[in-house]
Amino acid sequence: MKRSLKLRLFVAFLLLITIQALLIGGLHSIGMSIIIAIIAASVVTIIIMLSYLKSFVEPFSQMVEALEVGVRSLKDNDFSVTIQNKHYQEFDFLIDTYNELTNVLRHERLSIFQREQLLNKVIQATPVALILTDNNGRIVLSNYAAKNLLNYQAKLDGELFHQAIEGIPQGLYEATINRKDGLVTESLNNEAICYSLTCQQVTLANKMHHLYLYKNLTSDISRKENDIWKKAIRLISHELNNSLAPIKSLTSSAKKIIEQPKHHQMLPDIFDTIGNRVENLHLFLSQYATYARLPAPQFKTVELASFIESIERLSQINVNVDVNESTIVIDQAQIEQALLNLIKNAKESGSAIADIELTITQLNQQLMVTLVDGGSGMSQTQLQQALLPFFTTKPTGSGLGLALCNEIIIAHNGKLKLANRRDAQGETISGIEVQFSLPLQQL
Repeated sequence: MKRSLKLRLFVAFLLLITIQALLIGGLHSIGMSIIIAIIAASVVTIIIMLSYLKSFVEPFSQMVEALEVGVRSLKDNDFSVTIQNKHYQEFDFLIDTYNELTNVLRHERLSIFQREQLLNKVIQATPVALILTDNNGRIVLSNYAAKNLLNYQAKLDGELFHQAIEGIPQGLYEATINRKDGLVTESLNNEAICYSLTCQQVTLANKMHHLYLYKNLTSDISRKENDIWKKAIRLISHELNNSLAPIKSLTSSAKKIIEQPKHHQMLPDIFDTIGNRVENLHLFLSQYATYARLPAPQFKTVELASFIESIERLSQINVNVDVNESTIVIDQAQIEQALLNLIKNAKESGSAIADIELTITQLNQQLMVTLVDGGSGMSQTQLQQALLPFFTTKPTGSGLGLALCNEIIIAHNGKLKLANRRDAQGETISGIEVQFSLPLQQL
């Protein structure tokens, strides 16, 4: 049952008034003057009142003191203090609320601590070197990879950043000091090492900090190069076997036919088939050689009208043009090759010729080239890999057409993008949209 300090105070005062009245009545009945009776009654009343007042104030004092200790603990981030609830009506809700608050904060702090421990383990285990500095240039957080990068045996936290990084390669040091994101290639012991550097500003506890991330890409690049070479060797072996096996079989058949004059009429067909296989093999190897030895573009000023006319004549596709400029600066042979490859892919996608549209527009100082078809499109996985060398969705494809186009566009300071077509409402429709940009004036 809850108790009430107000009720106790009311009862105390009611009792004191009763005692005072009895005293005054008793003293008056024995013939003493009223003044003496009041003084005597008041003295007795004060003594009794002080005794009751102590019992009344003490719970208040205890509760206030407990709350003061609790609030100070919260201020010191100590959430372990709880207050015993003695169930006084005046403090009951306040004490319960305080205890619930400390319980919630205690669990939240434990959860945050556990997450911080997990995050710290992840940070320490990551191969990316991580360094966080405050606005005064002192390191406040680092990981094992950072210590390895800086060849630092002691604890990095608390050290001056510009002093700690003095031992890293010069190019990486300058990029770090200037906070330049990007790739940095260094030569160490006659071996090229490529680093990826990321520099960012972050705000922690309302204070500016600087985050530096270093990743050694050399092993990743080497691994990918090996994978690409392995895939290239497998593809070349596959194509060679596909061509050489029937050639060997046809040659054997030709030998037998030569020994049988009555079948000599079959020899031209056999030799034509062998010739076709050799031609296809030559074309396949030529494509690989072209991709491997793509020369740097030779930029020249080209009349846009004659360039468009050449594309239309070679591809038999109408080109829609909305460009203000009359000339562009490109390597005409390479851009023609890229466009013809893209149009060839569109024709082989199963699209009707009428659904293939090539549009060239101008956006500021960029030439935007867009080619759409009505074919079957690609899956998201295929779209992500379509520009990689040796990736193909065709049974007889070499996987170099789009990769070669991409290389040409990149060499022209442009960017090639592929996506499934969408209608005005954003719904996916049949076909692929290929788009790339070209600067109108090459640097």
